[in-house]
Amino acid sequence: MSLLKRLAPAPRPEILVIIGAHRDERAFGERVVAGLDPARFAVLRIEQGIRGDRPTPEGRAAFRDRHHALYLQVLDHVTREHRLLIDLHAGLDERGPRADVLCAEAKLLECLVSETAQDGPVSAGKVRGVRLVASTDLTVLAPETEAWPVARPEIPEAVWNRDDPRYVGVEVYLRRPGDGAPEEWRLAQALIRRIAGCVLELQSARLGATPLVTDRQASAL
Repeated sequence: MSLLKRLAPAPRPEILVIIGAHRDERAFGERVVAGLDPARFAVLRIEQGIRGDRPTPEGRAAFRDRHHALYLQVLDHVTREHRLLIDLHAGLDERGPRADVLCAEAKLLECLVSETAQDGPVSAGKVRGVRLVASTDLTVLAPETEAWPVARPEIPEAVWNRDDPRYVGVEVYLRRPGDGAPEEWRLAQALIRRIAGCVLELQSARLGATPLVTDRQASAL
């Protein structure tokens, strides 16, 4: 009989960060996730991402089909432990760094805006919330959508319009092409941590459970 006590396996991260869905953004994603705590954030690396160039009108259907096929495969990597999917992307804007956060849940966007009304890597004016909707037809939009810009995703609704795990897209706008600069990595990292805190608090409140330790609380411990 063994006299050694068997250790319980370490809990798996509840947050899955997706990088490389667009192949030319993979290098930026690697820089960002290198600064995240692997105990909190698992990483799904898309080894063969698709081109992120905006399609011509003639190529839009094929562009959407490629995204649908890729993101349906992402669901194969979601486990019961995952409560949040963060889909990291990079764009270009010489006025950067700044970011868009895209989510179907208005309460998350409200939480994020209240959290960014302060100084630091994530501050008011650097981050814009965008509500994901199935249709941009103004006659069918819910009243709470009017507070946010809206976008119809190119990915399956089974991915972006779900409560558990909650999907959040993050697009950080870099000043120039490439893998980004330290300021841009820090913005993405701080934003990912802030989103995680908001989402887990909202989910815990919905379930009537004690909220998990947020990034802000953890820094004070």
